[in-house]
Amino acid sequence: MENHQNEHNNLLKKYQLGICTPEEKEIVEYLYIFSANSEKKDEKLIEDGPLRNEIWRRVLSVNGIKDFEKQNTVPSPQIQRPTLWKKISIAAALCIAVGTAIFYVVKTQPKQQQVVYTKDIGPGKNNATLTLPDGKIIILSDARTGELAKEQGVLIRKTSDGQIVYEVVDRGIASNNQINTLSTLRGQNYEVRLPDGTKVILNAASSIKYPSSFLGALNRKVELTGEAYFEVAKDKVHPFLVSSKGQTVEVLGTHFNISAYPDDNLSKTTLLEGSVKINNQLLKPSQQFIRSATTEQIVAVNPDEAVAWTQGYFMFNDEPLENILSRIARWYNVEIIYKNQEIKKKKFLGSITKYDQLSKTLNLLAKTKDVSFEITGNKVFVDH
Repeated sequence: MENHQNEHNNLLKKYQLGICTPEEKEIVEYLYIFSANSEKKDEKLIEDGPLRNEIWRRVLSVNGIKDFEKQNTVPSPQIQRPTLWKKISIAAALCIAVGTAIFYVVKTQPKQQQVVYTKDIGPGKNNATLTLPDGKIIILSDARTGELAKEQGVLIRKTSDGQIVYEVVDRGIASNNQINTLSTLRGQNYEVRLPDGTKVILNAASSIKYPSSFLGALNRKVELTGEAYFEVAKDKVHPFLVSSKGQTVEVLGTHFNISAYPDDNLSKTTLLEGSVKINNQLLKPSQQFIRSATTEQIVAVNPDEAVAWTQGYFMFNDEPLENILSRIARWYNVEIIYKNQEIKKKKFLGSITKYDQLSKTLNLLAKTKDVSFEITGNKVFVDH
């Protein structure tokens, strides 16, 4: 037993240092998938409850961040959250506390491949389209670093790390009636610095409208369709307003995420820092405002789940498969087709990097539940 414990601890240490072989890395991560998602009483070595959820959130969520940082293939928007290695250290301690039994049960599980495909699909990319007030369209992935345009005293430029930044160079002629539109297609995301310094990270299939300058305006108003993460520059005199899908978020300076896709039944506003007012209701940190066509409510949440997409991974906590695949479909630009409607209701708990091939992403889901996938062209067929 002592030898087993040592082997277990050594493997976790290698995982922490990032020196696991691909096979060892898969064992560590599948360990938590298997235990957290097993529906059989005799296989669920970590019972349902706070400990299971905490292990899953703290350990498996590390996977997407670490892989993304190693690959560094797409500029990574940064949020000031707990450091990666702190998360791994906590995770390793929790895993050791659980004991050796889980490790050996998982290690003996046969590998499953439940994703069929002839041609795989790669992840989305850092790209967007900028439409200027005069109608000029700029594909940002094609644009060179440096000045993109200059309009009424405002300089628009692209930085070396791919951001779009607005800079007022002539306050005498700068105006707040020149509207820009930044939009992403499915399989794209992008980051922009608005004229007031506010950072916005735009998710796939989304758009945001904003003026080239806020000078002379009573407030800083923008319009959002889809999903975006905001870090609003502080300005007590000029409130920042985000209008989206029947709601208005009002802030002075704070960090929050809004998901308001037209084809989603719910819109969700999640607060990370500061305070915001939504339709005259006050939201506090770690709270989420959920709005449907008929109801509004405020619930307590783990805000990391709402902004995981900005860190390079999908994170879900007891979510139906339909919700998860909806996000995956936008990022990989695919259509989801269910051969069995009941399978939409299956719930999953975990985290997956956004920067793997689609087959690998789907296979992680397939390993945890009785679900299979077939990729044909840009369609994904889902079945038992």
